[in-house]
Amino acid sequence: MKVATAKKAIRQRSAWLASMFGCAAFLLLAVKIYHVPVAELTANLLVALVLLAMVLCVAASLGWLIAKFRKRPK
Repeated sequence: MKVATAKKAIRQRSAWLASMFGCAAFLLLAVKIYHVPVAELTANLLVALVLLAMVLCVAASLGWLIAKFRKRPK
């Protein structure tokens, strides 16, 4: 069993590395060939991270409110 788990872990790590290299190649292609400014890519990343944080905060708040209202009195 451990051999199969180790092989699966290596396969997953290889797939992760391949996807990271693919993303890096895509970003390099955007910067070098299509002349997209690095500052614009960084700004877009920052906007995406801020929006993700906002969505997570709203979801956590709603989950807390639902749990609070569903709490049964003893």
